[in-house]
Amino acid sequence: MLDAILLQVLSHPSDGIVAIVTQGPTEPHVVNTWNSYVRISGEDRLLIPVGGMQQTEANLQHDNRVKLTIGSREIEGRIYKGTGFLISGTARILSGGPEVEEMEKTYPWLRAVLEVTIESCRQTL
Repeated sequence: MLDAILLQVLSHPSDGIVAIVTQGPTEPHVVNTWNSYVRISGEDRLLIPVGGMQQTEANLQHDNRVKLTIGSREIEGRIYKGTGFLISGTARILSGGPEVEEMEKTYPWLRAVLEVTIESCRQTL
């Protein structure tokens, strides 16, 4: 399910921003992280270390739908240099287990891992 260009974006040494959107009680909530923090797990899952993200976690308890935008100015897009993706799916916070333990080796500051199960992935640029 993961597009080859998206894989380039996630593995490029020049870091880009990732926006994570959840639905709060009254409005959407957006939090950011870095492309280099995103790990691919299987064909349809992304794992992201969680340091803060308390509002994200609270929102996911009521509505587990999530949207992410991921981009890079360095990867060739459809028309010009620079590309972006919109990912929709569901998410949950993992507070323990082998995936959390493995990510703690790289990110000792994490308190949990955001697991995103991808339902759709669309190139936007």
